Amino acid sequence: MDNNKKPLFNRQAKAGTYTTVAALVLLAVLVVLNLVVSALPTKYTIIDTSANDLYTLSETTETAVKALAEPVTMYYITNASVEDVQLTTFLERFTSLNSLITLKKIDPTTHPTFLETYTSEQVSENSVVVESERRFKVVDYTEIYVEEVDYYTYLMSSGTSGYTLSFAGESAITGALDFVTTDKLPTLYTLTGHGETALPTTFSTQLTKANVAIESLSLLTMSALPEDADCVMINAPSSDLSEHEAELLTAYLEAGGHLFLLTDYRFDPATYPNLASVTAHYGVTANAGVVMEGSSSRYYQVPYYIVPTVQSHEITNSLMSSTYAFITAAHGLTVDDNVRSSLTVSPLFTTGETSFLAAAQGDQVSTTKPEGAEERSFALGVAASEEVDGGTAKLVWISGAQMLSDTTNQMVSGGNYTYLQEMVDWMCEREQVISVPAITIEEPMLVVSDMAANLIGIIITAVIPIAIAVFGCVYWLKRRRR
Repeated sequence: MDNNKKPLFNRQAKAGTYTTVAALVLLAVLVVLNLVVSALPTKYTIIDTSANDLYTLSETTETAVKALAEPVTMYYITNASVEDVQLTTFLERFTSLNSLITLKKIDPTTHPTFLETYTSEQVSENSVVVESERRFKVVDYTEIYVEEVDYYTYLMSSGTSGYTLSFAGESAITGALDFVTTDKLPTLYTLTGHGETALPTTFSTQLTKANVAIESLSLLTMSALPEDADCVMINAPSSDLSEHEAELLTAYLEAGGHLFLLTDYRFDPATYPNLASVTAHYGVTANAGVVMEGSSSRYYQVPYYIVPTVQSHEITNSLMSSTYAFITAAHGLTVDDNVRSSLTVSPLFTTGETSFLAAAQGDQVSTTKPEGAEERSFALGVAASEEVDGGTAKLVWISGAQMLSDTTNQMVSGGNYTYLQEMVDWMCEREQVISVPAITIEEPMLVVSDMAANLIGIIITAVIPIAIAVFGCVYWLKRRRR
């Protein structure tokens, strides 16, 4: 027997075998772990590192998305060369919340006729089409990243573009999901024929994004209001309704209709008797003149630029602790003391107890208190409701129509439009409306003085290279002497 014969598995061979097996086991574990991680929702695998959590969904949105009970497909119109990776990740967060939502990428170069099914208009790259069995909605890329003029920056800051870029993706996509899955889309009719002020584009766009359809309405030749009129808005009329129109509106309200009225300091019941008769039936009367706030802590610059007290109501409860309203050039509103038991009338916005009425001469307003003028609190916004056979009749009256202007809205960082949106939603009896404000994308700038800039330049171009050269020479000499 050859005692010098080596064993088949010596120590080195065994060690090599163990190493190979361990490597294979580790590789298998990594593969399985990778599969498990890839199956996890995007919100757990990709962290939103953007400023202000741009691509993180709010809790309200997550709740609404999880509640969707029918299939929805989101078509992302993009290709590899122009794809917005952050937007892709953002859209995947919706699909991770509900398995009924599917995301599909459509390359417009290989499917050039795909969008013709949905729209004849030009659609930007990286836009999204949201579709259900009910209907579809095209969300253009310009509705996700919104560029708006910042008039304050444009006028007050030199060297700026005057534009702000905001990310409105959450509101746009969530609104589209609501649009394609909701049972009924409300319609708001704006009355015409009496010199009414047109809705500002910003607010009408906000309503459209909230899935409220806007139509114009003339009652002159009509025998009744449209059956699909969820709400009728009258915005700052410069002349009175006819008796026929007032009768139609009264009949509409008595059948469970909803009226949203905005007037300004020009409104006087004596010159608007027909319109005043409609509102008087709901326990609200107008006070002619311009309301002056007596407390300087309740107005901005002049006494008729009022920051009112927000009163508790279903419309205002979710906003009153965090959102300001700004109302200018308003007349007063008075709620009748004795109203019928079936009618509920509540103030929405009020002034302080030292307020008074001043007369206006055309566009000129004197802030001086007239002799003998009564000091008291005035309502600047009122909501009335009454249960009737056809449903619930509702009236909202704002006595300062300028609340609906872009200028006053910007003074309170969008607060006015937020309140007005809530009013529309209340009257249209919408169960759940998700409104997520856009987030401004600010590009950080490093500002240094000329001296600091010159010092940094000297360090980078001279000090650092010389230091490296000296260190190299010293190190080379030391090695030569060894």
